[in-house]
Amino acid sequence: MYKILKITLLSLMGILLFCAPVLCKESKLSTKTKSMLIDKLNTESLVIYSDNDQIKTYSQHGLVPLLLYLENDDFKDSFAFDKTVGRAAAYLYVYGHAKYVYADTISKPAIEILKKNNVKYEAKHVVNEIQNRTKTGLCPFEDLTKNATSPAQAYGLIYKKVYPDTAIVYYTSDITPEALVEIYKTLGKKLSGKVAVKVHSGEPGGHNFLQPEFMKPLIDYLNGTIVECNTAYAGRRDTTEEHKQVIKEHGFDKIAKVDIMDEDGEMELPVKNGKQIKVNYVGSHLKNYDSMLVLSHFKGHQMGGFGGALKNMSIGIASSHGKACIHGAGEPDKIWTCEQDKFLEAMADADKSVMDYMKGNITFINVMSKMSVDCDCNNNPSPPEMADIGILASDDPVALDQACVDLVYNSDDTGKASLIQRIESRHGIHTVEAASELGVGVRKYKLIPVNN
Repeated sequence: MYKILKITLLSLMGILLFCAPVLCKESKLSTKTKSMLIDKLNTESLVIYSDNDQIKTYSQHGLVPLLLYLENDDFKDSFAFDKTVGRAAAYLYVYGHAKYVYADTISKPAIEILKKNNVKYEAKHVVNEIQNRTKTGLCPFEDLTKNATSPAQAYGLIYKKVYPDTAIVYYTSDITPEALVEIYKTLGKKLSGKVAVKVHSGEPGGHNFLQPEFMKPLIDYLNGTIVECNTAYAGRRDTTEEHKQVIKEHGFDKIAKVDIMDEDGEMELPVKNGKQIKVNYVGSHLKNYDSMLVLSHFKGHQMGGFGGALKNMSIGIASSHGKACIHGAGEPDKIWTCEQDKFLEAMADADKSVMDYMKGNITFINVMSKMSVDCDCNNNPSPPEMADIGILASDDPVALDQACVDLVYNSDDTGKASLIQRIESRHGIHTVEAASELGVGVRKYKLIPVNN
């Protein structure tokens, strides 16, 4: 009799637990306020309640209301009431630092995401997955984010899906080897096969270039090969023999394999609808790589105004002869006398050719540190006057460089004046403009901090 009674009581408890709302932890909302906010879901798709008794409601369906709220505010210390919360929505709530999430229906993956990030939740119904509206398969946003590794990455994937004409640029204020690896992972783009990592080896005497020990963990993670090309100007990097010696002196050979891509000559890349050049001459070893990371030091530049992803991909990947052709807008003998805008447009042309050649197997990281007005090709650069900003990453080099320029202009640092003067005096933004017109990328972007 006792055994039967025990089983009956346990069964009743199970039924009650199944029917009751799933509760992670008690929220600080009163029962009356909570009931009132839940009732609002009868007419609204999303209700946000803040500690100051402010209530915001949204009627749009899907994830658009969440994106709108993140655009205008964030969910920090807010209570969110939503009809349906799947993994995609859960990632957005975590990214925005929501205090509490209520859902009429919540998925098991969403619960795990909220629990992992210590966000309180409550729901009427729990389902395995959120289905699409026709109930024929997984919701597109659930499928989109099923392999996301962080809230920031998921936010970028969702934003790009909703606003496809906007590029995603990730940002971190940390400038460490660990942050460099993290922001690459956040991009969510696996560079496969034989991976080239395009860096600037630095002219001897200069000291602002990215240091080998800073990039080593990322290159190890990629199992990458450092690649460079010889310079078009006289110096200690204009021949392969001397360039290799500089690479050794600067310590790059100690962290990875290093390849001077034009050691055995050059190859031609056609430029479709180029503004100034029809052919881009790059190091012939480019053909040996399946994918590429363009790892650039963002700073000023004596000729281009600034150097970032677009310069590193154009001038950087060009052979010694190819560099002269770009500088001279197709006429290498005019390397130092070419009209400025023609030179900048030739860089954009070269970017177009490389992007076409790589067929999407390329991505970009800019490091905004030691931002002298001079390039790393200068053997006696001016000291940086502006404080470091951080690391930015994107699949779109145009958006990436535009975001870096905007961060300089929008900075409160008074030291930015000299860098801005250098950019403007060389009309540096024109490379971004020309590259956008050529379809290399877009200037419209969403900046997403990864360590918000």
